[in-house]
Amino acid sequence: MSVTADDLILHHYEMSPFSEKIRKIFGAKNLSWFGVIQPNIAPKPDLTPLTGGYRRIPVLQIGAHIYCDTELMVKVIEARFPEPALTPRSQQGVAATIADWADHRLFSMAAGPTVMEMLDVLPPEFMQDRAAMSDGFNPDFLRLAAPHLREQFNQQVRRLEETLTHSSFVLGDTFTLADASVFHVINFACLAPGMAAVIAGYPAVNAWLERVRIMGQGQHQNLPPAEALALARMSEPNTDAHIDADASAGLTIGQQVRIQADDYGKEVTEGEIRVLLADEIAVLREDPDVGRVMVHYPRAGYRIMPVG
Repeated sequence: MSVTADDLILHHYEMSPFSEKIRKIFGAKNLSWFGVIQPNIAPKPDLTPLTGGYRRIPVLQIGAHIYCDTELMVKVIEARFPEPALTPRSQQGVAATIADWADHRLFSMAAGPTVMEMLDVLPPEFMQDRAAMSDGFNPDFLRLAAPHLREQFNQQVRRLEETLTHSSFVLGDTFTLADASVFHVINFACLAPGMAAVIAGYPAVNAWLERVRIMGQGQHQNLPPAEALALARMSEPNTDAHIDADASAGLTIGQQVRIQADDYGKEVTEGEIRVLLADEIAVLREDPDVGRVMVHYPRAGYRIMPVG
């Protein structure tokens, strides 16, 4: 099957926890998608022409439209494939709140101890790369922080056990965004023997992990990076201006801005604002390798800075 400008292309790598969040959502919706395997460290020469700088994984591509951050990817996937709904409307607010907690607070507790246990098998350049993304991600800091973080992680899993003892999934009887967001963190932590031992002490959590694991990842095919870049080059983004009445915050359509994460990974995307919504911004940029692309970001978690 040849890829088209309407297909979902996920730029990811196998061990990426946040990629697993999106792959599980593909599985829950039984979607077909293409996967482009990207390096787990910089440089990423087949990704940054699309994003303009952003190098976190995953990145979702649909033709010449590029979506950064899983929060926005979930919104896009749900809008394009509303049935079956990922999360019932009555639970969307609480699911989004749990997703934010899992993606940030829970992940911050899990990542350090998990990586600390894996130092002997990780190449030195991996830690150098992550230290460049976050000051706290260096071996000396992790050795000091790991015991406390592991205990805090244990406390969170204990609370999760209380919930899953009484329901099959985090918010009841069906898989939702809350499950996808919590699962990718817990599943990643299972890679480290010490963290896996913590998780093994909670039978309801382990039963839930297996329920989510067997859901699969939808139907996907691998796509060479060159084909994804060629598709972006041959596609033309929709550049129509979209703005919410109360979304400006001093920004305007046509303004040149720089977008940068406010936590880790400080690479910048620069472009002309074409979409300005309450929860999303998109900028038009041009790259010699891929031509004109529209790069989309969520508003939450990102600084938007005027150029000049």
